[in-house]
Amino acid sequence: MSEIMLLEGAIKDYAWGNDYFIANLLGLEKEGKRAELWMGSHKDGSSIISETGQPLYDYLNNNPDFLGYKAENFPYLMKVLAIGQSLSIQCHPDAKQAKKGFSLQDKTIDKKLWNYKDSNQKAEMLFALTPVKAMCGFRTLKEAMSLLKKATPTFVQEQLSQVGTIYELFDTIYRLDKETLNFAEAELIKNSDTLDSLLKPIVEDLADRYFGDPGVFSPLLLHVIELQPGQAIYLKPRVLHAYLSGNGIELMNNSDNVLRAGLTVKHMDLEELEKVMYHRPYNPTPLKATKDQGGMHYVCEGGFTLTVLEKGEFDTCLKGPKIIFCTEGTAILDGNFGLNKGQLCIVGPDKENLKVNACDATVFVASVN
Repeated sequence: MSEIMLLEGAIKDYAWGNDYFIANLLGLEKEGKRAELWMGSHKDGSSIISETGQPLYDYLNNNPDFLGYKAENFPYLMKVLAIGQSLSIQCHPDAKQAKKGFSLQDKTIDKKLWNYKDSNQKAEMLFALTPVKAMCGFRTLKEAMSLLKKATPTFVQEQLSQVGTIYELFDTIYRLDKETLNFAEAELIKNSDTLDSLLKPIVEDLADRYFGDPGVFSPLLLHVIELQPGQAIYLKPRVLHAYLSGNGIELMNNSDNVLRAGLTVKHMDLEELEKVMYHRPYNPTPLKATKDQGGMHYVCEGGFTLTVLEKGEFDTCLKGPKIIFCTEGTAILDGNFGLNKGQLCIVGPDKENLKVNACDATVFVASVN
C-alpha cells in the first residue's frame, strides 16, 4: 500500500442533521438528513479505503507496521458536522474517568444504554465552516439567576431561593418532578420576551420540540456563543455543551463517549453525568491559531491539531498519521496526488514532510501534537 491512501468517510444520519451540507460537499443527492461524516478508524464508523473497499479499522489492525499500533489506538477522529437542530446537551469524560467507567460497565446490557463506548477520553474542537451557534460551559450562578429571575420569577421564588452554586442550580432543575418542571417551563415560555434577541428564539425552539425536558433551561445555564466562519472553539473533557446550528469541521480524541443531559430521546444517566461533568463556571473563547509555512494551526491540549491550508502552497511538517480533507477546489499532495472537493486521504506517519498545493483549494489536516 502507498503512504497516501484515498478514503471514503462514514456518514451518520442522526435526526438533528440537515439535508444539504454533507450532500453538497460530497456531490450526493439530497436524500434525508445527514448529520456527520466520520473520518478515521473508529470501529463504530470507520472510513473505507477507496482502492480496496476495506475498512481502515481492519486494515490498521491487520497491518500494524503502517502506524506501529492498532486501530483502537488511533489518536483522533475528524468529522464534518451538519447541524440542522440542537444536539443533545452532553459532556465527555477525561482519560481517568473513561478508563474507569468503561472497565466497570456491564457489557451484557444493550449497547444503547452504555455510558462508555470505549476507554478513551474525549476532548474536541469545532472549526466553523458556516455560522455556528452553540451552548458551552456553565455561566456563573449570578448570571444564570439573573436570567431566571426575569423569565421565571415564581419558579425562582418557590424552588430556587436556597441554591448556592451553579451545580446546585443544575441539579435542582434536573430533579424536579414533572408537574413542577412543566409549570416552570410554561412560565419561561410566557416570559420569553424578557430574554435578549439571541436567547429568546433558542429557548422558544427548544421548548417547542422538548417541552418537559429540563434541557429547555440550558440556554440560561450555559454560555451561548456564535462562531463566524473561520473561527474555532476547543472544549476540554467534562464541559457541558450542545451545538445548536451551523456546519463545521470537528476534531476530537478517537472516542464516542457521550453522557447526555437532555434534549434527546436517547439514554440519560443523571448520576453518572454529574460525576463526570465540570461543576464550575467555564467560558470557552475562540481558539487562537499559529501560522507558518505549513499553514494555520489550531493546537489543542487534548493531543491533536487541526491545520488549515487555503489559497497557497504549503510545506507541512506534521508528526504521526495525517487525515487530509478537501472542502473546496482541488489540492495536489507531493506534486502528483490529487484531492478534489469532498475527498479525503490518510498519510502514513513516515511521511512527516508533505508539500501541498492548495492555491485553488481549502484543505483541513488532522494530526497529533
